[in-house]
Amino acid sequence: MYLVRGREYLAQYPNFTLVGREHDLERISSILIRKSSNSLLLTGPAGVGVSMLSLGLQAAKNNPDTPFDLIVKKLFWLNCDALFSSGDSTKINNEFQSILKKLMQTPESVLIITDTANFLEAAHNTGNAHFINALNNADKSNNFQVILEVRDDKLSSVLKASTNMPELYTLYDVKEPTGDNLNSIVTTVAKELSGYHKIEVDQDAIDEAIHLTCKYRDSLGLGGAQPQRAISLLDRALASYRQLTHKQHPKIAELMGKIEKSTSETEQYDLRQQLEQWQQDWQNLKYEISKTYQYQRDAETLRFKLQDEITQLQEEEDNNKNSESVAIKTFAQLTAGGFDSPAVAKLKEKIRQIDAEIAQNNEQHQKLVMLANKDLRLNRQEVIAEFSKVSGISANKLDENEVENLINLEANLLSRIFGQDNIVKHVANSVKVAKVDTLEESGPAMSYLFLGPSGVGKTEMAKALAEYVYGDEKSLVRFDMSEYMEKHAVAKLIGAPPGYEGFEAGGILTNSVRTKPVGIYLFDEIEKAHPDVFNIFLQILSDGRLTDNVGRTVDFSDIMIIMTSNIGQSYYLDPNLSDEVACELATNELNNTYRSELLNRFNGRENILHFKRLPMEVIERIIRREIDKLNQSYSHRGYTIEIKDSCISTFCHDHYDIIRGARGLPGYIKTNVRPFIVNHILQNPHDQGVFKAIYNQQTHSFDMEFYKN
Repeated sequence: MYLVRGREYLAQYPNFTLVGREHDLERISSILIRKSSNSLLLTGPAGVGVSMLSLGLQAAKNNPDTPFDLIVKKLFWLNCDALFSSGDSTKINNEFQSILKKLMQTPESVLIITDTANFLEAAHNTGNAHFINALNNADKSNNFQVILEVRDDKLSSVLKASTNMPELYTLYDVKEPTGDNLNSIVTTVAKELSGYHKIEVDQDAIDEAIHLTCKYRDSLGLGGAQPQRAISLLDRALASYRQLTHKQHPKIAELMGKIEKSTSETEQYDLRQQLEQWQQDWQNLKYEISKTYQYQRDAETLRFKLQDEITQLQEEEDNNKNSESVAIKTFAQLTAGGFDSPAVAKLKEKIRQIDAEIAQNNEQHQKLVMLANKDLRLNRQEVIAEFSKVSGISANKLDENEVENLINLEANLLSRIFGQDNIVKHVANSVKVAKVDTLEESGPAMSYLFLGPSGVGKTEMAKALAEYVYGDEKSLVRFDMSEYMEKHAVAKLIGAPPGYEGFEAGGILTNSVRTKPVGIYLFDEIEKAHPDVFNIFLQILSDGRLTDNVGRTVDFSDIMIIMTSNIGQSYYLDPNLSDEVACELATNELNNTYRSELLNRFNGRENILHFKRLPMEVIERIIRREIDKLNQSYSHRGYTIEIKDSCISTFCHDHYDIIRGARGLPGYIKTNVRPFIVNHILQNPHDQGVFKAIYNQQTHSFDMEFYKN
């Protein structure tokens, strides 16, 4: 059967309910009842629920409030596996033509292809590349409609399959659900997961799963998009929790913890009594569960054995057909065992008895499992623990309070950014406003333009914000604008127009934002980009939206944009100019280089920030921080690195170069100090002690010595 009717397809999903997608369902329903371009190209990232929307159309027909225009639509799903299974090109072509003919003869019919990219590939591989044209020609007749489902990373290959696609199909980009819609979807699926694992799920566990999978966007094996990411995390957390608690019940661990903390002998005695009783009851329950499982396994093994015996007997009977074996059976034989021999009938009766016992035993097994899981509930901490395993981020960091993080944001930034206190305060306050203030504004979450000499903390600020605001430096996406110097650079960012090379790949920027719509995007050295590129930035900074080459809208509303520029470098590096004068001259050059409408997009120029030159005491603090990092990394091996403050001060005065900024000195430490440490460890792997570094003013280098403990 190549066409599956909607009600039959829906029957494969018992208790299906579409939640959180009412707006999407209304939009695609309105497209289906149009006169023109009334076929649909449904696209979206993996895990967003594109296929569920088509299923929701069928489910909506059972709703009394559904408009009649939609109820009359007859939905058919194409069974691609069955269609292409033969591999016979002629047969496949004939069957497909028959399918199209049947659809055109069925009024108000809608054909749904769940994986269009695979459909086109299978058609091409079987010599039927013309299927898409045949489908489009049939669609032009207005006798039936088509819904093509395709993942967004395969969309370009589908669009280029036929030039008629934009004319016949309306592209509908399914976005990730957010807010209450996302919560309602995950909560609904969590009930199904709870039934499968037979463990209750707390609402705070659901909320935490949504929070973590929205905050940390890297795939991590959880699926491409919401709600699949949150659902996958809950499923994994339930599986891990179930496995852990079936080894030792949480109540036992709780009693053991209370015994350790208790200081009263009487209380400890009572707790031990409870613990012993719990342990005994738990072991007994696990033994009963094990017994039912063992019986189930043995019964199923016996059933398979009997089935093999029946097959063997039937083969022997077929091979021994002769005048005696083909004698006419009596009426009693026919009614007692059908056309089976007495031996086969006897074995089948045994199998029926075993099936009844297996069903009864399975019912008992399920009751025991429910009893074992009776007090188990998946909570927020279990979800955090599972996400920590998946992501490698410590559970303590994941469990940090968001409000406390915002309160401490300025202090945290100051611990990494030295000598730029005013900028740190400005940025910290604007982040708090963006995170807490409920005033709806267009544009990205935040946008900054950082000016200043090299090596004063511009990039470090972006990294620090990524860590303290979004939880991980991996949330920082960097674009080197020297790669976008040509006029056609715009096509690289949003995708080439149809017919041009690279159309299938899409845009680098738009693809990145669709994949990772939350985080920090750093555009480094923007003065090197072609002027046409800034037309794109005007739209991003103003509306917070961008449309790619195939018409999909990309949302920047949850993204912080940071741009850096080397404009005014000569002024910042001139020691004869004060910071104030250097900033003023750099601002004048900035105004002469860029249009006012672009500069005004940075919060009315309030977010154009000038990083100052770093005084020598700040440079010394940076080097001391590098030494502290070395000590932290080698402390577990039993090594310590000692450098006197006077040596650091002399070293900084001798080696600091304003052109290289703060990057030069840590680079010197990495090139000259760390190799001595590493070589000593390689040659003496069991040593422990102190590395003393003494700065030699004559050689302008560190003399290293090791003192063994």
